[in-house]
Amino acid sequence: MTDEETRELHELRASLDAARAQLAGLETRIRRFETPEAGAVAQPPVGAPAAPTLPERAPARRTRPPRSPRTPSAFERRMREFFTEGNPLNKLGAISLIVGAVLIFKYAVDNQWIGPTGRVALGFVVGAALFAVGEYFARKTWKLFASGLTGAGNGVLFVAVWFGQQQYEILPPLVAFALYVLLTAVVVVQSLRYDALGLAVWGLLGGYLTPLLASTGSGNFVFLSNYLLVLNTGVFAVGYRRSWHLLKWMAFLLTAPYTVAWVAAFEGQPRSTRWLELHWLLPYLGVFFAYFAAIPTWRSLVRRKPVGAFDQNLTVANGVFHFALVSRLLYPDHRAWLGLVAAITAVLYVFVASRVVRQPAVDVRALRVFAGTAAGFLLLATPYLVSGPTITLVWCAQTVFLAWVCTRERFGFLRLHVLAMVGVIAVRLVGFDGLFEVDRVDSAHAYLPFMQLESYPPLAAALTFGLVGHFLGRLPRLSQAVTWLLALGLLVLTFGVHGESVRWTRAALAPNASRELQNLIESGLLVAVMCALWFGLVARLTGPRIPAALGAGFGALLLLWVVEVLLWPGGYGHMSLIVGHGYNLWWLHTGVLLMLPLVWLLVQMGREIDQPLGWLKLSHLRAAFFGAALIVTLLLLRREIFAITHAPPVADLFSADARLASYRMLLSLAYAFLAFGIYLNAIRTRSRIRLHAAYALYVMTALKVYIFDLESQNQLYRAFSLLIFAAILFVSSYFANRHRTANPSSRA
Repeated sequence: MTDEETRELHELRASLDAARAQLAGLETRIRRFETPEAGAVAQPPVGAPAAPTLPERAPARRTRPPRSPRTPSAFERRMREFFTEGNPLNKLGAISLIVGAVLIFKYAVDNQWIGPTGRVALGFVVGAALFAVGEYFARKTWKLFASGLTGAGNGVLFVAVWFGQQQYEILPPLVAFALYVLLTAVVVVQSLRYDALGLAVWGLLGGYLTPLLASTGSGNFVFLSNYLLVLNTGVFAVGYRRSWHLLKWMAFLLTAPYTVAWVAAFEGQPRSTRWLELHWLLPYLGVFFAYFAAIPTWRSLVRRKPVGAFDQNLTVANGVFHFALVSRLLYPDHRAWLGLVAAITAVLYVFVASRVVRQPAVDVRALRVFAGTAAGFLLLATPYLVSGPTITLVWCAQTVFLAWVCTRERFGFLRLHVLAMVGVIAVRLVGFDGLFEVDRVDSAHAYLPFMQLESYPPLAAALTFGLVGHFLGRLPRLSQAVTWLLALGLLVLTFGVHGESVRWTRAALAPNASRELQNLIESGLLVAVMCALWFGLVARLTGPRIPAALGAGFGALLLLWVVEVLLWPGGYGHMSLIVGHGYNLWWLHTGVLLMLPLVWLLVQMGREIDQPLGWLKLSHLRAAFFGAALIVTLLLLRREIFAITHAPPVADLFSADARLASYRMLLSLAYAFLAFGIYLNAIRTRSRIRLHAAYALYVMTALKVYIFDLESQNQLYRAFSLLIFAAILFVSSYFANRHRTANPSSRA
């Protein structure tokens, strides 16, 4: 009976047991319904004597229907078949026969009945007789009984050959080895004829023990490798004919100690001879890896059947085990070779996955296992083939490719591997690429941004996260993950641009400027680049609308840099410390101009966001963005007017008191004109947010004029400030009345 027929028989038995259990439960329920309840007593007719009262019966206990038997797993079925199926007395008898023959043989030896040659010859005769009797019963269709006799004969012959070589030295090592191989081949062929897994296990166990039994201690690993190749070829042939998972795992586990011994012997060799040892050791390890990649999968792939869980696990364990051995051989002297081995391994798993995809009914689990293993080896190959920042760049390219593959049919499961690679890249950026280390360039040397290889990993990673989010956005139920990917990409990009702006400013643009001005220029470069990338790239990747969380987080991130830098001089006295070097003041103009895109960005974000964020309503979000833009504008005006009133040639025309007075007056007027512009825009667009901002700015300007400006300015400046501020208020009122007349429904 074949494996498929046995499995079908077990399934039929389980189904029959379940049907019997359900039938018993139904009979119990029918019997309970047909029996009258104990509490229901028939009423006697009118005038009839009352029936005697009987003792009340206890209610019948409800019997729970028996549970259906649990379906045994594949491993349990195999073990049960081996120990219980196919007449276990036959297997016990074979073992008893071997033990009895050994005891009789030992007794004869102890009493000197036969000499060494006779003992070996007797073993051969008994073993051959058992083989012959087994073949006789096999032809009578007693295959199970015949397999037991054949296994016993094989064991007796193995013992005879071992005694003839190791104990009595009658048989030469080469002859003994040839006999071992012949016995193994005969038993394996007989196991296929009898369809007996136990016989195959027994024969191959002897085959893998042959090198130990026939060993002379010479350590000829080349000869041993050839022998194991031949033996594993036989396992491959058997595995193609029968799906015996136990045989495959046994072959792998018994070959592994020999390969570990080879690697240990290689490490014990002098370094001068290791190169010669690699010439035979590496090809053999490669062939063994190919064998144990094909043994579990080839039969299923050729016959277009699913690859079982046992075979999947064996394939993955084979790749990990052999790569670990190759790593011991090649690291650290031959890193490039090791990377090439990892890449070839990944290609092999990709080939197996491609064959799985071509099956009529795709095994999703097998596809995940093989494709995921290929992605893991591809990721592992990169650090051995390249070094430094190039590792991150190659990983980024691999991640984008896998994300694109996720959009193909049947490969959506790779999103888990893509997200794992995103995490690996993030760790690499922080731990090895120095994402937070901004002072990597000596300021004494010229520096150009993005001209060093170290500058590109953060940019490549940010682009990778954006593209991954773009590709994964096509898959269902991944909108939240896409938002987080884009947010992570923006965070990495911000830190990368910040580091470049710091290094460029301190090394090339303004090396002689004060640290405060350098910070302003650095933040200005950061803002300018990030604003351009936001509208040029992020808006493209996220579609016509930007997620509220992404926009709010990005705006807050830039404000952390910008507001801190714009607040560096607490007041006029601190800003006066930079006076005395016109170079610094002109760079102050540059820093302010580079900050202007942030104002535009915050206003545009307020327009783009069209959904609430948590407990924040949509109106609150828009008001927050507009308020942040207004605060940044006020701080920029403060820096710019200070630079105008204290830089040559304006500073040379006035005394120190006059410069202070003109600075405060011009700043108040700038605030007033800004309030006027916002107010005018509010009454035209009917925006309540801008209208309230204009009112708040008017009040703030009035407090500044009446509390701070009038206290320190002379009478002339005071008059000018009041007159101009009053004129602005009157003009604002005029435009408000005009708009109200033209639009009676407006409340501005």
